[in-house]
Amino acid sequence: MVLEGLQPGPTLIDQAYEAILAAIREGRLPPGVRINQDELAASLRISRQPVGQALTILKSQGFVRDNGRRGLIVAPLEEHLLRSIYELREVLDPLAARLAAERCSPAEATSGKRFLAAGRKARNDGLDADMRLHLWVYEVAGNPILTQTMGIYWNHLRRGIGLLQHTIPKDVWDEHESIVDAIARNDPAAAEKHALLHTHGAAARL
Repeated sequence: MVLEGLQPGPTLIDQAYEAILAAIREGRLPPGVRINQDELAASLRISRQPVGQALTILKSQGFVRDNGRRGLIVAPLEEHLLRSIYELREVLDPLAARLAAERCSPAEATSGKRFLAAGRKARNDGLDADMRLHLWVYEVAGNPILTQTMGIYWNHLRRGIGLLQHTIPKDVWDEHESIVDAIARNDPAAAEKHALLHTHGAAARL
């Protein structure tokens, strides 16, 4: 089975949600595959109830969907969804970068440079490092609604990029460096500009 067992605890729903989402995001539960709640519960070594509640959340976020008599399936990867997310990113990513540059502390700047270095050193596809860096920008921006919203949509993007593109081109990390450097030196205009250029380029590559 594709999932690892969980340790019982007070947040079993959250743990089940994160485990199933990771399997969908990384393609271990591919598009169109039928979701078997009993198998997931057995794989995670928990009861059906937290798995069912986790699946309800994932359904509301578009990661799984009803499919008639087959029950729930992993949602197909749809072009219009990815296009819509990139259209949203063209507005929100520059805003996030500008806010992050206005609010970035020296400690947060150090964290950003650490994420950047990890991305450059990524030996495999670099997809998770790419996602973590963008989530760092949203977090430094200090807007919880932005962080929560884009966190969900980045899981959709991570899934799409993994299935369609498989790797992050090395020159993307030069674009990331321009964004991180502008945020670290508290330059909102430069951060906004580089984020917009990066988003345009990412959409074109995908």
